Amino acid sequence: MPAEVFSTVLKVAPGGIMTDEVGVITGEVEIESSLDDTAPSPRAVARCRYDQANEWYSITDAARSLDSAEQLQDFHQTLVEKFQAG
Repeated sequence: MPAEVFSTVLKVAPGGIMTDEVGVITGEVEIESSLDDTAPSPRAVARCRYDQANEWYSITDAARSLDSAEQLQDFHQTLVEKFQAG
């Protein structure tokens, strides 16, 4: 069974989203949150891409350890609220 993934397309707030690979991205962006299947305990990771683009970028400092995999949706919602334009 594939791991659960949460995805949201949003317009990014001023300041953009810092990524490890290309720096700040802005505009219409898709954020995706999933579990790191290589971690020994639940760990959420997040990446983003320009809406409809092929290349994904890791969101800088977004990975978090979770108490349980069920917390992934809350992790994702927190990112959406942080980066979404008002």
